[in-house]
This record gives sequence, structure tokens and C-alpha cells, in this order.
Amino acid sequence: MDRNSSQHQFGELLRQHRMKRGATQRQLADLSTISVRAIRDLEAGRASRPRRDTVRLIAEGLRLSGRELSSFEAAALRARGGVEIDLVPDLDAGPPPSGLDALVGRDAEVAALLDLLGEGGSRLVAVTGLPGVGKTRLVVEVAGRLHESGSVRVLWDAATANPGGAAGRLRLLVHSALGRVGDGEGLDPLASLIGDRELLLVLDGHDAGWPDPERVLALLHRCRRLRLVRTVRAPLDVPGERVIALPPLAPPDAVRLLARLAGQVCPGTTTGTRPGTGSGIGTGSATGPRTRTRTEAALAELADRLDGLPGALEAAASWLLVYRPEELLELVRADPLAVTGDRLPDLRAALAGAMSGVDGEWAALAAAGGDWTVHDAARLTGVPAVACAHLVRRLRLLGLVRPVGRDRFRVLALAGAATAARLPVALPVAGTRNS
Repeated sequence: MDRNSSQHQFGELLRQHRMKRGATQRQLADLSTISVRAIRDLEAGRASRPRRDTVRLIAEGLRLSGRELSSFEAAALRARGGVEIDLVPDLDAGPPPSGLDALVGRDAEVAALLDLLGEGGSRLVAVTGLPGVGKTRLVVEVAGRLHESGSVRVLWDAATANPGGAAGRLRLLVHSALGRVGDGEGLDPLASLIGDRELLLVLDGHDAGWPDPERVLALLHRCRRLRLVRTVRAPLDVPGERVIALPPLAPPDAVRLLARLAGQVCPGTTTGTRPGTGSGIGTGSATGPRTRTRTEAALAELADRLDGLPGALEAAASWLLVYRPEELLELVRADPLAVTGDRLPDLRAALAGAMSGVDGEWAALAAAGGDWTVHDAARLTGVPAVACAHLVRRLRLLGLVRPVGRDRFRVLALAGAATAARLPVALPVAGTRNS
């Protein structure tokens, strides 16, 4: 792509962002402290090299952030004549984040991902699952171990991050190389920068439309020791991609995590004692042991009804500031999604989106309750056995069902609740859970 074309693309993108926010050129000039003439020339493609400070001020005036900001900056770079390697001092500018707490119940998944990324393993891995299942936390753990070992460099690019300095320039280079817009001007400099280094590139939480699969494959072809991991709701579905469909926590681990979170939010919760109550375990109260038993039973049922989804458990624990576990359980029995909104605002929409393509068969499975096999599912849905196996596999990748033992599955209670909310007559949530 020639520079004139890139300048016009940047100008058109600038105009689109301005119109989207309902601002005139004069208003944007006032907001960004850039002259009206400069805004006009940029939109018309007459400004030959938009300066970095100018682009930054305009982006601040437009209040761009996240993907919009990175795409805007990438377009500006192309308008200046492409991405130069010397903009990036080194590959250490984007290390993995540190885990802020101990990882619970993921030993098998950590080992599996480390094995996949080891010598002779896969070079393209997708960790999939619903919001809150712990995709990012799992990859943080694995990337951190590899980074600390010193044998593999790790470059971490998160959709929610907006870094400055060297990290920002490195991120811009990655987005220019792997994005769908333009002709991939950043691919050559990024491939040259990585070279034959042993490197793990993590793309965390980006939209389904990014990165471009063809550019990912081109980068992997040119950088033979590069491995790429994505955390995403659905895989790219390209040749060679390995998928780890991350399930919720197993029941014992879910209870352990919820108990730990509850104790952190409200000390004394897991022993039946609350600050200031003077009752509970070890106080000599005649009701102490009974209170502890009821509390533990409530936490166990809460973990079950929230499917062991770590993000949902964290959301539930925050409610223990105002509810006792037994009281919170009554709320979750009525609607398990009621307690997740603050911490997992995208969960309900993600469940609805995942169910949209399998409505008929899904309704039959959601209504069945309990655990079932693929053969059970074929009988319930009326779908031939082989086709039903594909259906169950798809539901696993979407995170709507979880494995229970070796060959049995269960619809997530959260997915059942979302289904019930969409139907004129509510479906029962899994029959193994007592209402």
C-alpha cells in the first residue's frame, strides 16, 4: 500500500471517529488543542506525516481507548510511512503480568499447556471458555513460569491494556502486523525483530475478528521458534491450532476457592463466626458446630450452583459483605446470574450468544437436567449419534456444558438459568441441584 493511500485511510478513520462522537471539526480542534486547519488537512489526506504528538492529542480529544486507540495509532503509523524496527528497543518491553493470588485447582491444565508449548508441541494454541472461567489466569501462570525459567521470552498483549513508552510501541507493532486493516506493513519488521528467538506471544482477550488468521500463519512460518497463545471465547479454526476448552473448577476445588474468597471478604465466614458476633467455632457456643455445618453446606451448594466458575465465585463472595452464606444461597437458587453482573457483565450476553446457534437441541438438553452421555443427548434431541457428538463437542468449546467424569456431561446451571430467562415457560435448572 503506498503512503498516499495510507494517509487517506487515516483521514477517513479520523473522520469516522469524529462523526461517531457527534463533534464538528471546530469542536474536535478545541478538545484536542489542534488547529481546525490541521484537522481538516488530516481528514482530507493532505497532511503528509501526522506527528505522534498530534495523533496523541487527537486521540485524547476523541477519548479513544483499547482497540480503537491501537487501531487509530496503527493507521497513523502507516500514514507516516510504515513501522520502523528502531521504534522498538527490545522484546522485553511486554512481559507477562504477575498472578496476584495462588492458582486453585488447575494443576492438570497448567501441565497440559506447558506440555503443548514444550519442545515438539504445538505453536498455535487457543484457550477457550466463558467469561470468568479463568483463561487469563491460567495463561498468566504458564507464561510466568516460562518467563522466570529464562529459556523463553514472553511478549504479552492484552486487549484491556493501554501501555505507553516502549511497551506501547511494541504493542502497536504487533497490531500492525496481525490486523486485518491495511497490507500488514508491520509483519516484516515484527518477523525481523523476533527472528529465530525462542518466544511466546500471548494475545489475551481480543475480539473474535483479530488477529487475522492468515497473518498469524505467515508470522509463525517466518519465525520458526515462535509460539502463540490466545485467550478467547472461540478458536480461530485454522489448520494446526490446538484448543484447550477450559472447564469450570472441579467441585472440591470450587468449594475450596469460594471458602478462601469468603474468608478474605468477610473473615469468620468459613468458621461460622462474623466479626463482632462473638459466636461460632471455638467460642464455646452450643450452636457453634451447627452454624459451621450449615455455613459449609451453603458454600458447597453455592459453588455447585455457580458451576465452579472462578469469576462467578469471586462475584458471589463479594456479596458476603451484606448476606450470610445461607441468605446468599436463597438468592442464587432463584437466579444464579443475579450475583454475577457486577464482576462478569458480559456473562449473560456470552451465554445468549453461545446458545443462539443451537436453540432447538439446546433446549432439550437444558430441560433434561442431571448428567448425560452423548448417547443420552442423541435420544433427547433426536439428532443422529455422530452429529450429536459434534454438537456436544461444540457445546464444550462454547463452555455451555462441562464434563462430569470420563464420558458424562452436564449443562451449566448458569446456562440453564439464561435459557429459562429466554423462554415463555421456565425450564428447570439441572435436576441434581435441589431447589
